This record gives sequence, structure tokens and C-alpha cells, in this order.
Amino acid sequence: MRITTRTLTRLACSTITVAIAGFTLLGGSTSAQEREDRTLLPWDQLRAIINEASGERAMHHVLELVPYPRIRSRAEYEGHFRENEVIARFATEYGFDDVKVESFPTAQRSWQGWQGELWITAPETRKLYDIHDVAISLAPNSENGDVTAEVVDVGVGERPEDYAHKDVKGKVVLGSATATTLQRLAVFERGAVGVISWNALRPESYPDAILSASIGGNAPQGRTPGFGWIVSPRVGRELADTLGKGQSLTVRSIVRAETFPGELETVHATIKGDGSTDQAVVISAHLHEGYIKQGANDDASGSGLILEMGRTYIRLIKEGKLPRPRRTVHFLWVPEISGTNAWLDAHPEVARTLIADLNFDMEGLGLARSGSRWVLHRTPDTFPTYLNDVGQSVMEWVAAINQERVRFRDNGYRFTLPILSPNGSQDPFYISVEKHYGSSDHVVYMQRGVPALMFITWPDMWYHSSQDTPDKLDPTQFRRAAVVGTASLSLLASAGDATAIKVAGESLARGTERLGTAERKGLGYLADATDAASLPIAYAEAKNAVAHQQGVERAVLASVKDLFADATGGTRSLATLLPLVDGRAAALQADITAYHALRAQQLGVTPVEPTRTAAEVEASRIVAARVPGGRMLGRRGRNQ
Repeated sequence: MRITTRTLTRLACSTITVAIAGFTLLGGSTSAQEREDRTLLPWDQLRAIINEASGERAMHHVLELVPYPRIRSRAEYEGHFRENEVIARFATEYGFDDVKVESFPTAQRSWQGWQGELWITAPETRKLYDIHDVAISLAPNSENGDVTAEVVDVGVGERPEDYAHKDVKGKVVLGSATATTLQRLAVFERGAVGVISWNALRPESYPDAILSASIGGNAPQGRTPGFGWIVSPRVGRELADTLGKGQSLTVRSIVRAETFPGELETVHATIKGDGSTDQAVVISAHLHEGYIKQGANDDASGSGLILEMGRTYIRLIKEGKLPRPRRTVHFLWVPEISGTNAWLDAHPEVARTLIADLNFDMEGLGLARSGSRWVLHRTPDTFPTYLNDVGQSVMEWVAAINQERVRFRDNGYRFTLPILSPNGSQDPFYISVEKHYGSSDHVVYMQRGVPALMFITWPDMWYHSSQDTPDKLDPTQFRRAAVVGTASLSLLASAGDATAIKVAGESLARGTERLGTAERKGLGYLADATDAASLPIAYAEAKNAVAHQQGVERAVLASVKDLFADATGGTRSLATLLPLVDGRAAALQADITAYHALRAQQLGVTPVEPTRTAAEVEASRIVAARVPGGRMLGRRGRNQ
């Protein structure tokens, strides 16, 4: 096209018109297709959720649940735990249905310390810790006693070599290994009476944080568990320095504790569906990781958040601003993982109806203060589901409208649609969408065939430590998380055929992006091949990358059937989209073949199509499947 002044003027006017159309939409219009920010819910519903969701209320829930880490009363072990009563009270007040506290027995007894003090008695007299000051400083399962003994520093203390030429029998061992490791090597194997661990996640950045940890309650024959104290890195180094100067160090440990019959106490409530389907959705968070650790962010924040999501949803349904749910929504507050398993085992009639779980674990941190992002962890490729695209769509929309974007500066240096709390930060909404990671309740649902997402804040600088307290939390972050959670919940609970088709379109489009990512990975393999021997391997892996993603995307589209009123009819409708995935994959495979030929020419070799070995043919017959009771934790940096 010939470019003239008139043409440039027309193009500039057109650009301005599109920009104005984008901002008009922020005022409520939904007609233009050029909309900059869109997601799966209508804007009027999203605005209603934003206006109702309260970060302050979620924060208030946390302050009621865990005002401070405390020593529990005997009444909590003989009746209901404080957190469960708080949740049940609020849920009843907000109008949840069928609010119930349930308890399930477990073989693991509950240990509770009533008195715990750690003193230095020589070369000076000084109290180091008291469990009424720092509840998690005394390791659960420590045995009762008043013991004074000399301290021996074993350095790290996680290898037998650390104990060479050191007599620890009848003494207290100091080390930076975990308390359980020190207990095994020092108490069980070498006769020490107790351990002091200064193990920490971030000892340099947070030297005063004490890590939540326990020791084993069952000792080998002829041994006793001893006691375990967890001290801060600052205190641990101070004790080590004293010994390093050649001074004798003696400590006194006072422990008075009791054990109670083990129980897993849960709270369950519902928002009932309209009866048109027996399907259900579950919203989950854990109230407990044992009963000694009481973390404000992990996970009183998730527990308080889903309570606020339910309150928001109930009110907007009553006001006619959100559609009534077709599917019953179950809310479950549990001891992490074990409580979810116990509740689902006791209610198989509910477990059979579940089509999705949204799990909220560590939701309320101030993002800028902790250098964090709010993260959505997708299901693994072995569990393809549309649910990933639902969560990602809403999450990315809220993030986009809560960051200053320079191309919109003519509308003011501001967020597009600010979601802020009166007592919260003005932080941008930093997010990340990442691969599967386990270690929370969502894995339990996936093990039972229910697609599940996890929303989490990471990094958490105070994770599992004495400093996981409410002052680190941000009502603004709570409010944004509540908007994402409530919007996703409403879509899943009320979806019918029209929404199912919309979700299918979302998954089809996002699947195209994921296929492109697979191609980029495959082309990277080819680009990195350095010689004639490595090129055929790279070519085969490049083709495999696209073929693998092709299979995933076909299965993602097929999974949308669960949202149709008639799943069989939905499957037939969705089948018309599957050839589109195959066609796009074929085009990408052609790209890979062409690029392979180019690389072969560059390396001076003849391009050859890969052939499978007998071992590869055999491996191709193996189908990955979920095994009941199996693990999906995704730990230690595994890519899945």
C-alpha cells in the first residue's frame, strides 16, 4: 500500500477510535469486539462481584481465626477447635446451607504442650524461649521432663561424620539440620537427651524466624524421644559461637505436655443448586497443619478468603446480580490433605458428584512487600481439563486491569479498573500461571478424578515460621483473590450449554497458544543440535513435543462436556472442534520438518524422518493413568 499523509491520518484516527472503544467498554459497554480486556463472565456480573467482595472482611476472618499463635486450651481438644467454631459461626451468619462441624478419628494422637521453657544456665542464666511467647519453638512430641545438660555443637548434624570424635551421650546436640534428623542421629543412635535445631528456610534474610517442625514420638527400643527445640538462626549461631570460643554451655529444658486422641475436625457448608443437575463444585482450604502451627497466611488466609467468596456469592444471588447456581457448591475447611481424604471417604455420595475443585492455599500476603506473585498452578498434562482456562482467564483479567499500562496513560496514570481496599496496599496485581505443584488439598481431588486448581502466593518469606502472622497480610490482595475466586465459582456453578460453548472457545484458542509454545520448544531442540548425531534426536523430540500437546488439547476440549446439560450431546458438539486441533498440529509439524531441513543443510547432512525403535514402540503402548491413593505432589522441582 502506498503510504501518504492522508493514509497516515486515517490510520491514526482509526487507532484512536479503537483506543476509545476500549475505554468505553470500561464504562460498561460490551458491544465492540476490539475490547482490550475480556474474560468469560459478563462485565455487569464482574462489576457486581468487584463492588461486593471485601478484602477487609477476609482479613477480619483471619484475625478471628488466628489473632496470634497461641497455646490451645484443653477445651479445644475435648470440644471443637477455635478455628472451626469461627468458620461455622460466620458461615451460619452469612446464610450458607447445611453448616456442620464433623470429626474423624485418626491414629496420630494430638500432642499439646502446656509448659515449655528453654534456659541457658551456664555461662550465664537467661531464658531463651517460652512456648507462651513463641508457640512453635518447642517441637511437638517432645517428652515431659526438666533436664539440664551440656550442649555439643555438631555443625549441620545431618551426616554421621558430623558426630565423629564427639561424645553426645547424655547431652544436648546443637545443629542446623532439621530437628527430626538431629533426633535420629543424636538421640536415637547416640544417646543424646535432646536437640536444638536452628534449621531455617531463609537464615540470612530472616534470622529471627523460627521454622515450624516436630520430632518423632516413637523411639526405637531402649531409647526415648527426648526433646526438641527449634531456635532462630540468630540464636543458633550465638550458641555455636559461645562453644566455638571454647566456653562450656549448659541449657535447661522444661517440658510439660499431654496427648489427646487423634482427630481430624472439618467444617462443611453448601450453597445449594437449583436441582436441575446432581453435579457439584467444591471450594477448599485447610484450617490446620497439625494443631500447634497456626499460620495467618498458611492457611488461615485461604480459609478466610473462601468464607468471603461464599458470602459475596450468596448476597449477589439474592440480589439477582449473579445467576442462581445449577450445581450445589460445597465449601470444605479441613486439616490439610488428611482431613480432605477423611471427609471424602465419609461422603462418597458427594465425591461422585464433583466436577471441579478450586483450592486456596496462602492467599493474603502483600505482594510487593514479600516480592511475591499470586500463582495459579495448573493441572498436570496427565490431567487435561478446561478448568485451567477458566481460572487463568479470570485471573489474567483482574491482573490486567490492576496494573498501570503506559499505552493507556491518556486515561490517567492509574489502573484501568482499580480493585483496592480501604486499609490495603496500592500494589499492582502481580500474577503467574505455572505448571502443576502439589502439597495441598487439590491433589486429593485429582487423585479421585476431580479436576482441581491451586491458587497460592509465592514466595512467602514467612512460610511455616513463627513470623507467619496477620501483619504480613494485605486486604487489597484478599479482595482481588475474592474477585477471581467468586467469578470462577459463579461460572462453574451456573454454567449451561451457552457457557460451555464459550468455555470451549476459550480452551480452543488457548490451546492454539499452547501448541505454539510446544512448537517453540521443539524448534529450540533443533536449534541447539550441534552435530549430525544430535540432530535426528532433536528432530524426533521436536515432533513429539507438538504431538504430545495435540493429545492434551484434544482432551481439554473433550473435558468441557461436563458443563453441558447433556454430556453425551456435549461430546457430539465438541467433536466438531477436534479436527481443528489436528489441523493446527499438522501445520506446526510442517514447520518443524522445514526447520529440520534447514538445520540439516547447515550441518551438511541429509534430513531423515525419524523411525521408532522397538523400545519406543513398546513405550508408546503405555498409558499414564491416575492410581487410587497415588501421589501427585510434584515436588523437588519436577516438570510435569
